[in-house]
Amino acid sequence: MVIIIKKSLLTLSVITGFLGLSGVVANADSYTVKSGDTVANIADKFNDTVNGIAKRNNLSDADLIMVGQKLKVSNNDKASKTNMKTSTAIHNEHKDAIVADTASNSNNNSDTSTDATSSATITPAAFQSQGVVYQNGKKWTYYTGAAFADGTTNHGGYDADGYLIVAAPADVPFGTHVQTPLGEGVVHDRGTAIVGNHYDLVMP
Repeated sequence: MVIIIKKSLLTLSVITGFLGLSGVVANADSYTVKSGDTVANIADKFNDTVNGIAKRNNLSDADLIMVGQKLKVSNNDKASKTNMKTSTAIHNEHKDAIVADTASNSNNNSDTSTDATSSATITPAAFQSQGVVYQNGKKWTYYTGAAFADGTTNHGGYDADGYLIVAAPADVPFGTHVQTPLGEGVVHDRGTAIVGNHYDLVMP
C-alpha cells in the first residue's frame, strides 16, 4: 500500500511538472507601454491575445494605448506552439493598430514619410474623391493647414518626424499615434467639428 501511494505521488508530481513546463498555468504580470508598442506586439511578447489584454485592462479601443500606461498581461513564457501561432494570427489581424508614441528618429523626412504611409488603405486621390472614409470605427475627413494647436508646422502634410498630421477629439492627447486611411499619423490638432469618432487629417 505504501508503495502504491509513493507511485501515485510520483505520478502526480510528474503531471504537475509537465503542466508547469507546458505553460498551462498563466502568471499575471504588469507591463508598462513603451515607445512604438501596440497591443498586438505586447500580446506576442507575452504569448497573450489582443482580446485578453483588452478585456483585462478594460480597453474600449484596443488600438489606442499610451506610453507609460500599465497593462495587465498574461505571462505565458513557456506557452505551447499552438498558443504562439494563435497570437501571431491575432497580431496579423491587427496590423493597423495604433502605435504608442514613438521617439524621434534620425531618418530624413522622405524616408520616414515612406514608412508612415506604408500602411495606407487608400490613395490620397481616392480619399479626395470620396471626401469621407470610414475605417476601424472612425470617420475620416481631410483639410489643409499651416500651423496646428500644439505648435506643429506643416511639412507637406507631415510633421517634422514624417508622420501625417491628424486633428482628433479633445479626449485624445497630442502626440498619440493613430492609423489613418493614408498611413500612420500623429495627433497635433483639434477642431470644433472633430468630436466622437470623427477624425481629420491634413492631405499630403
